[in-house]
Amino acid sequence: MILAIDYGRKEIGTAIGNIKLKISHPYKILKNDKNLFLKLKKIIFEKSIEKIIVGWPVSFNSNQTKQTRETKEFVDKLKKEIKIPIEIYDERLTSKMADRLLKNTKNKKNHAVAAMIILQDYLTRRKK
Repeated sequence: MILAIDYGRKEIGTAIGNIKLKISHPYKILKNDKNLFLKLKKIIFEKSIEKIIVGWPVSFNSNQTKQTRETKEFVDKLKKEIKIPIEIYDERLTSKMADRLLKNTKNKKNHAVAAMIILQDYLTRRKK
């Protein structure tokens, strides 16, 4: 199983995917607080997570932004706290795609849906 993370200052969207079946689904939105890493460790243990994919926010012309720098700090801390493989993955347009998917619904969990889109793209593009 793979855990995808859509990092945000206030909220962290998560999705879980099956490597063999190449399917993903939104999981939870976590509050970005002092207990974040404990919550992530619990998910990793309960869901038997083997790898983490973190959405990497860059501008359309591939430049780093303030969000990119904040995400890098998060990934650096994550690598110190969690001892499983962690990869970054281009997340351009995932939040906009999540907003479109949820446009006509009452569900506003776009961070979790964005994480699912990141993970589904990763799983689809991953070589067998």
